[in-house]
Amino acid sequence: MACRIGITTNPGERKRYWEGQHRNLRNWTILSRHRTKTAAQAAETLEARRRRCQASPGGAGPEQGNWAVYYFEY
Repeated sequence: MACRIGITTNPGERKRYWEGQHRNLRNWTILSRHRTKTAAQAAETLEARRRRCQASPGGAGPEQGNWAVYYFEY
């Protein structure tokens, strides 16, 4: 089973996007929340290594915000 870790400031929108990409998406979970993109990115990288999931560091968004690290299986 494959899995993915990512970060977003809008978990609902991001989940809808991934549901459109992976019809068999399951176990969507918010793993942690962070006040900065830098902290969220570090958590994403750590979780992706730990869980052996796919991740794509980078992307747009403000440094300060309500960042969520998410996980799902597909």
